[in-house]
Amino acid sequence: MRRRMGIGVLCIASSAGLAQVGFEVSEDGLLRASLLRAGDTSATRAAAGAPFGSEPDWQNDIRRQVGGLKIADMNGDGWNDLVVGIYQSNSYPPYPDYHDVIYFNTGGELEAQPSWIADDETHTGDVLVGDINGDGFNDYFAISGGAAFRPVRIYFGNQTGISTSAGWIASPPRPGWATSGVLFDIDGDGDLDAVTTNQGVSPDPYRPMHFFRNTGSGLETSPSWVSAEESIQNGLSAGDFDGDGDLDIGVAKWVNFESGIYRNNAGTLETTPIWTTGDDGTDKGSAFGDIDANGWPDFGLGHDEPTRVYGNDGGNLAIAWESDAPFYGPQEVHIVDVDDDGDLDFAEVHFSDGRAHIYLNEGGHLSVQPSWTYDAPTVASAMAFGDINGDGITDLAIGYSGDVSVRVFYGRPPACAADLDGDGDADADDFFLYLDAFATGNTGVCDLDADGDCDADDFFGYLDQFSQGC
Repeated sequence: MRRRMGIGVLCIASSAGLAQVGFEVSEDGLLRASLLRAGDTSATRAAAGAPFGSEPDWQNDIRRQVGGLKIADMNGDGWNDLVVGIYQSNSYPPYPDYHDVIYFNTGGELEAQPSWIADDETHTGDVLVGDINGDGFNDYFAISGGAAFRPVRIYFGNQTGISTSAGWIASPPRPGWATSGVLFDIDGDGDLDAVTTNQGVSPDPYRPMHFFRNTGSGLETSPSWVSAEESIQNGLSAGDFDGDGDLDIGVAKWVNFESGIYRNNAGTLETTPIWTTGDDGTDKGSAFGDIDANGWPDFGLGHDEPTRVYGNDGGNLAIAWESDAPFYGPQEVHIVDVDDDGDLDFAEVHFSDGRAHIYLNEGGHLSVQPSWTYDAPTVASAMAFGDINGDGITDLAIGYSGDVSVRVFYGRPPACAADLDGDGDADADDFFLYLDAFATGNTGVCDLDADGDCDADDFFGYLDQFSQGC
């Protein structure tokens, strides 16, 4: 196995005593990690109540560089499929193929080999899915770019699945390298518009963001809005941060630029940010979500030291949470109800050290240490959430650069408090087990309120759990 060791911005780290066998480059070309010969160092660390297991439930066996993932039904059969955007880089050993692929889902199981393969090779750094042309079928918006400046494109869905050839290709006013995107109804007319982040390459590395308006049947090919600032941006999200009913956009920006929020003013995006972090550090990935349940979406940002969430109080933002992970360098961040308990959790994936982290929400507060970590032996690049196996529980897909380029973890159902024999159901056997523990004073089972004895409070507490079932 090859183990990634160390990270630098456009440089290779080294480690004495280990032979370098190659290196990986991130999908935006800004990070480079050396691969050193070592053993298989996959590892999982999980706190109590973590929603995923210690090993993947499904993984592929093709060596690719994954730039983006989405879990969505792409052929209209009622099962969520896995859309995988593939990017190209000058990593070594080189990657021979970078066609985007889709793993279709049959009855809750992803196919072993992708049966949908894009005709063209485009360097895809992000994946968006939605019904863009309004025909009732999901479309695939590929955030493509790379040093060849391949423009973003759409593969349209239809009654037989999804076309392998792009049916729409953007014509930006100035060629560039798209890095991320978001689909949402910006102007309130009922259809999906698109915003993309962009960059160039040295010695001309900066580009503006682009807004492609939906005309009712599809997107305009040339953006009708560009941001005033030219910079390197690499993470987009949408949320109504100021409570005016319009979705605004949050954007992460690379070093020397301040990440921030661009206000949507009654369907018109402002060209300059209404709020910025005041920090021109190295950011990547952004997400909106009401973590503390106060009615205002908070703003999560993949920051270099450390990942953070800006709490939103009536449209006023201030740092409310910072992670205490062993390393900082997110590639993507997500705010999503990972464990299906009704509140929003936080997730991130790191390119440089291969780790994916989940921070669970307890009572409106995120855990500071990761509640669940999967540490892969290769670099990580993308993640997506959704129900793949059809059990109604959120699953997780993680993308990598390497021989195993996608790993899927099925969500685990929450523990059932009334299920004392562990058979997944609350039935008579469990009830009589509790009665026996209560009669014998077995506090390890019957003392539900942890006051040191088994009394009426515990008994009625168990009756309440039992009535809720599993």
